[in-house]
Amino acid sequence: MNNSIVRSDISHVRLAPITESGNDISNFDYAKNFFDGSHIGVDETGSQDFFGPLCVVSCFVDERDFDWLLSIGVKDPKELTNKEVVAIAKEIKDRLIYSLLILDNSHYNQLAQEGNNLANIKAKLYNQAVTNVMQKVQLAVDYKCATQFVSPKTYFNYLKTEVIVVKDLEFVPKGEEKYLGIMCSAILSRYAYLQYFQNMSKTLKMKLPRGTSPSVETVALEVANKYGKKMLFKVTKTNMTNYKRLKNTMEKAV
Repeated sequence: MNNSIVRSDISHVRLAPITESGNDISNFDYAKNFFDGSHIGVDETGSQDFFGPLCVVSCFVDERDFDWLLSIGVKDPKELTNKEVVAIAKEIKDRLIYSLLILDNSHYNQLAQEGNNLANIKAKLYNQAVTNVMQKVQLAVDYKCATQFVSPKTYFNYLKTEVIVVKDLEFVPKGEEKYLGIMCSAILSRYAYLQYFQNMSKTLKMKLPRGTSPSVETVALEVANKYGKKMLFKVTKTNMTNYKRLKNTMEKAV
């Protein structure tokens, strides 16, 4: 992955001391769901959105962070409101070591035109983000994990031309339900995505929808009519089915 096409931000702060966990039984039961050792996780936001960038985050969770993370309400971001994501992300980013990579749509589409599919692009970003965190942690971290999105064989095949490859990354089905490193990465990546998406909406002076529902094509057509078809290359993912349908609609209108 060419670093010049990815915006990167890495945070490195001193770990806080161990905190005592409460005696709440329900919290104890919830805590049992998670691996409580030190590990590095990685996750992303944006791959399933027609508008907006692809944001990948890798995060190091020290065993001393375990109780604190649960105490601030860290959970699967699908169960959190945007407001809750922002509040929790602000606490996480000030304490944990992480790497954030933002691939905007112009460069995403460039990679797609060069023959890279979504899984290929994600593999390269995941590998780069985990590598960044390992370099910042500067100590041996035995466990590194990601929610599985392709087979391990396919993942590492995508990285065969990369100079540095994290070869011991483990792939876990529904990993966000078992590893706080993955969950924190998901929260931080969604936080970054929301910030970027909000700024993009302001720049275009339009309310942009998320996801891939038919409404995204309606808004994308408005963007094309207002700013020209070339703008779509900058704000949408042109390898998605939505773009193909949109392109056919625009061609019929000519």
